[in-house]
Amino acid sequence: MRKVKSVMLAGALLATVFACDSTPEFTELESGLKYRKLNEGSDKRAEEGEIMNVVMTHTLEDSVLYDSGNEPGYFLNPASSLPPNLSEVFKLCGPGDSVQIKMPFAEYAQLTGFPVTAEDSSKVVMWNFKVNEIATEQAFVEKFQAEQKEIDKGIIEEYLVNNNLEANYTEEGIAVVTLESGNGEYPENGDLVKVDYAVRLLDGTLVDTSNEQLAQENNVYNAQREYKPYEFTLGNREVIQGWDLGVPKVDKGGKAKLLIPSQYAYGARNTGGPIPPNAVLVFDIEVVDFE
Repeated sequence: MRKVKSVMLAGALLATVFACDSTPEFTELESGLKYRKLNEGSDKRAEEGEIMNVVMTHTLEDSVLYDSGNEPGYFLNPASSLPPNLSEVFKLCGPGDSVQIKMPFAEYAQLTGFPVTAEDSSKVVMWNFKVNEIATEQAFVEKFQAEQKEIDKGIIEEYLVNNNLEANYTEEGIAVVTLESGNGEYPENGDLVKVDYAVRLLDGTLVDTSNEQLAQENNVYNAQREYKPYEFTLGNREVIQGWDLGVPKVDKGGKAKLLIPSQYAYGARNTGGPIPPNAVLVFDIEVVDFE
């Protein structure tokens, strides 16, 4: 099952240390799969709607076939993400459990798509894994967002200090640095807003802009597009959430710098472009007009 292999390629090494003279014997399931718990953790088990966060390694003799990583580890639903024999083992585990699975290499190769020769077919693969946590997917998302929000807060504060800037903050943590005041009229949700902008990474790299000359000077010019103020309906989710939250803090004709936490930009996803996951973005904007 190549899907299992691809999902499991996500992190750093799980190290499980135990004394040889106290290592328990393997228990064999009806499927023939053998496992043993090297460390007993919590009695909690995954319930319906809950998933596991685990870290693991797969080894063949002295070779590491797979290393899941510590951060963020690997997330799975023990009831549906795995073949029945593996599912049975994971259902028996709770947070803090360190477990070892013994699996014939031929079975492992069939499961993961790993190449196997006739010489290797009789060898055994050892899975070492530790269950870090069991919770709902939403709980994991909220946890990681809260952690990332604190990280982004520190990044934004450091940027402001290093660039000698003063900012006001929205409730969501978007920093608004007023560069030039406008006429005192502020856009509201439902308004059609026209905004000139330039978006940069924290290191100053220009990602995109509505200014043709600036685009040409920074080698991001695209002859296929028209360079003009960007039009969108405020609050209608036509742009990143950081704009819907930050643009109302800039009056007509006003210019500002918005430092937008990753949660309100592109989050943890890989955009496939110059914006990395969990990136704080810096927007220089001018609210040209709205109606």
